[in-house]
Amino acid sequence: MEAPFTEWLPVVLQYTFWKRKADFQLAEDTYEEWVLFAVEEGSFRYEISESSGTAAFGDIIVCPPRTPFHREVVEPVSFHFYTFGWSRRDCGEDSAPIGGDEVPVRLALTDSTRLSSTYLYMRQLARLGPPAQRLGQWNHLLQDLWQQYVMERELAESASSVVQQELDPVMIEAGSWLQRHAFGPVLLKELCSNLGLSPVQFTRKFQAAYRMTPMDYLTSLRIQKAQTLLLETTLTLEQVAERCGYENGFYLSRVFSRRMNVSPSQFRSMHRV
Repeated sequence: MEAPFTEWLPVVLQYTFWKRKADFQLAEDTYEEWVLFAVEEGSFRYEISESSGTAAFGDIIVCPPRTPFHREVVEPVSFHFYTFGWSRRDCGEDSAPIGGDEVPVRLALTDSTRLSSTYLYMRQLARLGPPAQRLGQWNHLLQDLWQQYVMERELAESASSVVQQELDPVMIEAGSWLQRHAFGPVLLKELCSNLGLSPVQFTRKFQAAYRMTPMDYLTSLRIQKAQTLLLETTLTLEQVAERCGYENGFYLSRVFSRRMNVSPSQFRSMHRV
């Protein structure tokens, strides 16, 4: 009996985090195992079989074994790279193995707060040793990405949501601009003017492309950096705020607490290793 692909779970074989990679060493590669590129920052163009597009934050690109994977960096890209296999949720029933044509190439995740948190845990866990030493924890994190995709897919289908389209070039440019300027004074009017769009047009197009408003996208980038600085440095809250584009620690604390449901100091004490 053949099970739908949502009844399978990915199982980690190998993991690597690549930070701000300017170019891929190979413009095309073919892997013997399933591979996954989860984009945390920047963007790259991809082509796998009949699927192609541009992947940015919120996108996970999956390539089946022995399938040519074409890729080209658009903006220096930070991503989580996995090789993995599959396991049935319910092992009590025989089923056909999952096929390469069953799993979508591009998994688009919309809950940026949850996604950023998962990525943060991945980076933290990587400092404790390779996946083979903590296989259960690595499987949990990878499967959390998969579960988020499956859950969001099911919710979208139940609400008869429209399938998201690939980002258009203007919105790719907008997202890249926000990533480059996220930690300084951001003038959205200036960005709108550069793109030849009114603020209303820009917000509508951006939200359609990224599933969030420009301000939510900007806040996600800043909170993501704040999490990293809180855990990987001894900077004060004021210093963290300055490096994340906020005018003071009080304002950062208010935004951080609203997004993460804990204060920056609580987050630091709870998660630091």
